[in-house]
This record gives sequence, C-alpha cells and structure tokens, in this order.
Amino acid sequence: MSKSFEERMKELEEGYNTMPDTTSPEKIIQNVEKKKKKSSWKKIYAAGGSVLAAGLATLLIMSQPGVLPGGGDSEMPQGSTSKENEQPSEDSKQEEDIPAFTKERAVELMNDYKESFVSLINEAGNDQKIDSYQTKEEVKEHFETTMSGDLAEWMTDSYFKEEGDGVYVIAKDGPTWLEEDQPFELEEVTEKHVKIVQERDNELLGNVEMIFHAGYQGDKWVVDEIESNEAGEFANETNSDLTNTAQTVINMITSQDMKTLASHVHPDKGVLFSPYVNIDEDTQVFQQEEVENFFEDEQVYEWGVYDGRGNTIELTPSEYYEEFIYEPELQDADEILVDELKQRGNMKNNIKDVFPEAAVVEYHIESSEEEGMDWASLNIVLEQDENNTWKLVAIVHDEWTI
Repeated sequence: MSKSFEERMKELEEGYNTMPDTTSPEKIIQNVEKKKKKSSWKKIYAAGGSVLAAGLATLLIMSQPGVLPGGGDSEMPQGSTSKENEQPSEDSKQEEDIPAFTKERAVELMNDYKESFVSLINEAGNDQKIDSYQTKEEVKEHFETTMSGDLAEWMTDSYFKEEGDGVYVIAKDGPTWLEEDQPFELEEVTEKHVKIVQERDNELLGNVEMIFHAGYQGDKWVVDEIESNEAGEFANETNSDLTNTAQTVINMITSQDMKTLASHVHPDKGVLFSPYVNIDEDTQVFQQEEVENFFEDEQVYEWGVYDGRGNTIELTPSEYYEEFIYEPELQDADEILVDELKQRGNMKNNIKDVFPEAAVVEYHIESSEEEGMDWASLNIVLEQDENNTWKLVAIVHDEWTI
C-alpha cells in the first residue's frame, strides 16, 4: 500500500537530519525506505537544507497523483487525466460486451436450462440416486452454469435430497419449460434483464402466462426467476354463488348425499367424471337421474386408463367414488383456488379445453410427508345455465402422475 504524501515527507526529513555528510543520494533513498517507525508525527523545522534534499522533495511531490509542483495542495487542472484515468473501467468494459439477448439466444439458454435438470433425472436409477454428484452443494454448482444462485438453490432443495451415500432425486412434479415450437415474446426490462413471455393456453396448466426472467450475471446470461399468471375469468369471485355452489357440491360428496347433488347437476350436459386433469374423450358422463342412483348402480364402467400402468380403469360407481372422488380431508382442504389453474402434476390439464365457459374451483390436499407424492385435488367444474345459475358439469380428480 503506498504511503501518503505527509508520511513520505516525514521519512525524508528524518532521514536527512540523521544522515552523515558523506551519504550519497542513493544511500539517502535506501535509508528512507527502510524506516518503518509508527511513532506519532513530530514536525521538524529545518532552518535550511541542501539542494539535494530540495531536489528529492520535488521528486516526491511530483510522484503524487493529481499534485503539481509548486504547492502541496495544488490539484491537477480540470481536463487533465493520468494514464490510469484514461483506461476504461472494468464495469464499462463489461457494459460494452453484453451480448444482445435475441430469440435465438433465449431458446439456447432455455434449452441449456432444461438440459441441466433433465440430464440428472435421466441418470437416476430405480433407487432415484444420481452418480454425477455426491453432495447437494455440487448439484447447486452444476445448476449455476445456467441459473442464478437463488434459482439454483431452489431447484436443488426442491428436487434433490442428500443422504449418507449420495444424492437422490425427490419424486415429484417437474418444472415448467419453454416450448420452443410455441410463440413467445421478449420484454426488455433493463440491458441486463429480459423477460421471456409465453402464453401456455391449452398446455400443461391450461390458460396461463409463463414468464422466464433472464439476467446477465458475470459474463453470461442465466435464468434468474420463473413466474406465471394463472388467474382465470372468475378468479375474483371468492364470495359469490360460484364458491357457495362449489362448497355445496363438496358437502354432498363427502356426505354421500347423491340425491341432493343430482339437483346441482347441469340439466342438459350432465356431469363428467375424470380420474385425471387430462380429460379423455371417452370419460363417463352421468345425467341427473344416474347421479341420484349413483351408489345403487352396480354396473362396471370404463372410466379411463390408469396412469403409469396403461390398463383400463374398470370400476362400479361406488368403487370409482372411493378411488377417485372421496378424500377424508376435502372438508378441510389445505388450499382452495377459484379459477386459478396451478401446476400440480406432469399431466396436461385440459379442463378449459373441454369446458371453455366454465369456472373451476380446486380443493387441494397437501402430501402427508414433506415433498411427498400422496397429495390430491378435486376440481369442481361449474357452468352457468340459461338462468345464470351455477351448475355442476364435471368432477375432475388430480394426483401425482409419472
């Protein structure tokens, strides 16, 4: 660290007062540089001095940046610059080198972001253990090649757990990716912050707007944050006939009062029963009178196909009720969403495709274990009839899927 002007002058004067008459200029400088005393300043007044000492003082003065000979406090004239000042700062260099964030770069970044996650999932064996990394910290560092530190930490904590013998994948629904074959737009917030906005109508989450935030950090673009706007047409109707009707339907389901439930079924469309949020075209639809006799009906129906197994779901109405409708915690759901389609599983949610004029009230029950797979949701799908009365058109079950 360089000394201040006053410290250098102090050392010079002390060296001058103690030097012998025969000391050479080179020796003076060596004596001054060797002195490391930290005593308090004592000003030494000299009645005279040699030309040599004055010359050295002048040299020291001229060595101070921004100071000119002729006065210790004189500053460099305005407009004068040193070689250091003429060099561009690192920040300005970085600003100049920021690569333009084009759609091509956005696709490349989002593909790298996806691949960093999928590559680990693909290498996991049947026991869900990954081989590439031994600690969660290593996994986080791997993600930081395409993500910000915060997003990498969230991704690691959400989908991986560390045990004594290594790192394991937590079996749960995966993140949402950019669909590069679907239209998207770029919105520049700042030179270092760009939003990648994609409408995901009729995609995994139904009608949503996905927003991927890209940020320029260090010397590269990374995915910094992800958000979605999922509110539907009826999202603000939290205290209305819509929610009252949905709650009535839940009450009738849990109490097995199918006769009362039948009175809330749409008189023309009936009620559709779907075991998953991806509604199949062959899903069963019951009319009011069939709902009324729901538990008395002993016929075996085909309700769809089991996820992960591929075999047909063949059950009586009572059996279907036990497996795909009833949940003990429905009356005390952990979350109730009014026309807000939230990503729960990997399966495409097409409720709004089948019922574009409907409102969906979701009753969600969280997993009994942290980040577990035994969560469930029941979606009550309602449409207004010709009298603007909300009527039940579908009961759609949702759960963790492969």
